[in-house]
Formats: sequence, structure tokens, C-alpha cells
Amino acid sequence: MSSDAHASDDHVDPVSDTSRAATEDGSSGQMIDNLRRTQEQMISDGQERGTLRDVADSLGISSAVALRALRGAAEIKPQMATRVREAAERLHFPLDELSEETEHRGVVAVLVNTMRNTWISDLVRSIRIELTATGRTVVVVPTRRRVPEYPVAADTDAIENLVHLGVDGFLMISDLADMDHVLEATGSRPLVGIGCSRSLAGRFDTVRIDDEVGQGLLVDHLVGLGHREIAHVGGVGAEVARERAEAFRKAMERHGLGDIARVEPGDFTEQVGQTAGSMLLRGSKVPTAVTCSNDVSAIGVLAAAAEAGYAVPESLAVAGYGNTSLASSGIAELTSVDPNSSRLGALAAQHLVERISGHDGPARDVAVAPSLVARRTTSAGPRPETVRRKRISVD
Repeated sequence: MSSDAHASDDHVDPVSDTSRAATEDGSSGQMIDNLRRTQEQMISDGQERGTLRDVADSLGISSAVALRALRGAAEIKPQMATRVREAAERLHFPLDELSEETEHRGVVAVLVNTMRNTWISDLVRSIRIELTATGRTVVVVPTRRRVPEYPVAADTDAIENLVHLGVDGFLMISDLADMDHVLEATGSRPLVGIGCSRSLAGRFDTVRIDDEVGQGLLVDHLVGLGHREIAHVGGVGAEVARERAEAFRKAMERHGLGDIARVEPGDFTEQVGQTAGSMLLRGSKVPTAVTCSNDVSAIGVLAAAAEAGYAVPESLAVAGYGNTSLASSGIAELTSVDPNSSRLGALAAQHLVERISGHDGPARDVAVAPSLVARRTTSAGPRPETVRRKRISVD
């Protein structure tokens, strides 16, 4: 799902959305099918309680409309209100956590390393929608300390100040530096990780992207097009990057290509992605396809390909990870792995609310399966080396 797929959830016409979803007699059967699929997904994820997003998706409406229906808003038709409540009950949505629109119980802080990653906006949107149902407010807090004596560290002072201000709990997007100090700073407040590495599973509740599935989808797609010389840009800068690089190697081994799998060191930035892409394209053995640790680094590889005279996808296929607005833009048209951000955010928010409400069971770890969104940058198979590189000369 692209970063803009649910941008309208916070600004929607409830009447028109409702009438579209529940005017046909056959909609009940469709709803039952959708509910069944949602329940199967919940069982697969080990999820006992549905999220607001699950309820909305089972009816083909937005989360904003589902929430208004559950709150008994006057503009929602009675038939739709009944269907929403029935879906909520079947999916075991925690109706006891539902708040009135004017009720505000507290604040949840979302801790991030950076504000530049557009994937974060996808997650924050789904988090905010889910927590709105419980009357909570979300604040996003950059936590990377950027002073000489702390080149790569978390701003634990900011986290401690949030505790003193009385936040209900914390959601952490990706791994933060100095996790031991971060956990110490959060004190007794619950913390749930989203999109973090496997290494943190078991320390607290985590809702992760199943990167082995994600990288497998990319490699399967490229091999299906005839590519064998496939490289990966990533593996450094974060544990998640290392795990994705390892998942890439495993996927290549599954196709009998482990011996030629190449990982060019790169982090999640465009600049390093361009440098890594340049290194791959100037070697004696140039790959025919490149996968990247995220969409931003893939944009860097695209820039390196343009600079070196390689046409995409005719001479080089490129794929990203995250399915952000960068990937879906008309300029890039980048093939990417969709991490299902709406589900990641909704599940993490639900886990946090349960912890705030007193759930004291063992730490849970959910790996959400991503999907592949194929676009122009991988729409061609490999070409012979002799015709792949074509510089465009300008007189």
C-alpha cells in the first residue's frame, strides 16, 4: 500500500462513504467473505483482537467512518452502524476501549530516528487513527542526538522528559541507538516497537516486517524475469539493514544463485545509495538487477544508473523497499515491497493500548507479511552485456 493510500482517512465525507458501502443487497455476503479473510489473517498473526483498521477493511470503508459509526454519530445510517458494530464484535474489537470524541485520556509518544523517512508518515497515520478510537493523542518525537560527543545516540533526556509530562506509553519506529538506555529512560511506561529488527523480539512487544518474505518476493520477481546477476545495496547502518541483506542472500540461495549474490555496502540514505550504485556499475561484472534496503537508497541507485549511462529498466532493473510516495511517484515508478504499514501501525497501537490497560503477559512478536508492487523499474528482463550500456551523447 502506498504512503498516500489512506491519506483521506482523517478527512472523509461519512455520508457518501457509507452509502457507497452499504446500499446493495449483496454487500452482506461480501462483508462475510471479508470478515473471514480478516479472521484468517488475525489467526496467522496470532492476533486475538481486531483493530479499527480490520473492522473498516472488512466493510470496505475508511477507519474514520468506522469510528464514527461505533460512536453513534448521527450522520451514519442505522444500517451501516449496525454492520460496523457486528463486524467489530465478530473481530473482537475492544469496544470497551472506545472513547467519546470529546474524551481525551492521554498522550502516546512515537519515537523516531529521523523525520526524513516518508515511511514514517505512513505509520504515524495508521497509529493516530487507531489511537483516536481510545481518545489518545499522538506526538512524534525525533530522538537521535546530533552533537559531537554523541554522534550516534538516542536523546534519552527527551524521553525522560516525556515520562515526567505523563505520557501513557511509547511506540518506537525502527531500532533506536542505545536501546538499554532508551528502555531505562522510559521507566515503567510500556513501549512497543514497529518495523524493528528481530534482535529486539522478546525484550518488549514488537510488530515487524517479515523481511525474509519481502526480499524473497523481490528476488522471485527478478528471477522470473530472467535475471541472475542480482545485487543488493544495504547491510550497514542498522540491524534491520543487515537482516534484509541476509534475507536477500537466503532468497538467492533458494534459487541456486548464492555464489553470485553480491551485497554492496549501503545504508538507508540516497547519497550512500548513489555511491553504492556507482561502485556496482563500474566493476568488471555489472549486475542486471539491484534490490535496495529502502526506497530512498534505490533513488540513489537510479541516479547512479543515469550518470553511468544505464537505461532503467532496459539495461538495469532497480527495486526498493517500503513502497513510499517516492516509489509511486510518476518520475521514479519504482518497484517496491509494500510493508503493509496500515497493519503494522494498527497492531502496534493495539498492543500498546493493551499494555496501558494492564496486560502483563510475555512480550509478543508479530511478523507482518509484505507484498510486492511491480512498476516500471523492473518491467524488463536482462539484456546482453554488449548492448546494455548506452550513453546518450549531446552535441
